[in-house]
Parts: sequence; C-alpha cells; structure tokens
Amino acid sequence: MKLKNPFSRVSIVVLVLLAIIAYSLVKLVSQEYYIYRVGEQIEVTRDDLNTAQKRNKELLQEKANLAQPEYIEKVAREELGMTKPGEIPYIPSKK
Repeated sequence: MKLKNPFSRVSIVVLVLLAIIAYSLVKLVSQEYYIYRVGEQIEVTRDDLNTAQKRNKELLQEKANLAQPEYIEKVAREELGMTKPGEIPYIPSKK
C-alpha cells in the first residue's frame, strides 16, 4: 500500500496561489501608502506655491509703488522720520 504524500500536488498549487495573493496584497498596500504620501507632498507644495505667488504679487506692487513720488515721500516720512525743509519733526515721548 502506498502512503499518501501530505504535500500533494493540489496543496502545493494552493500554497503557491496563497503566496501570490499575499505578495500582491502587500504590494497593493505599499503602493497605496506611497500614493497617499505623494498626495500629501503635492498639497504642501501647492500651499508653498500659493504663498510664493502671494508674496510675489506683494513685491510687484511694492516695486510699482516705488516708482511713485508720493509713495516714496510717505515711506521717507513714516519709516525714516524725514521731514521737508522748514517742518518741525514730531517725536512721541516714551512712557
């Protein structure tokens, strides 16, 4: 009488199929996680781009303002404390 092999041909095929399915699931999960991380990086980069674009608009406006004599006078008076000849500067007292 012949003994039955515990690893018959059918069980080897089932094990191979299970291994392939497990490998596929692991790869699928790792790819999903990678896609998720890339999506987060895209959002951060978009936020950085929007911030840079807003700052660029502000700087372009500042550049345009610097070509106007009225703006230059305003900055000179407010930020530098300059006065026109004959004007008396106002210096607030510190309390």
